[in-house]
Amino acid sequence: MNQPNNQTDQMLPADSIDPRLLSLAMAFVPYQSFETPYEPALAFSRGTIFPSLDKPFLGEEAVPR
Repeated sequence: MNQPNNQTDQMLPADSIDPRLLSLAMAFVPYQSFETPYEPALAFSRGTIFPSLDKPFLGEEAVPR
């Protein structure tokens, strides 16, 4: 007697799945500890009040040529 292959037996054809039952997305949001915020003038110029969220935008600098 053949043993069932659970991986292939559980796969359904794509047209038999109701898309209304699928999740749109899943988010992972890590816990952020409070830290001393930037002074208002610096926060405004950097675009964030929290130093740990101050990530520079590299744009084209990140693309090797």
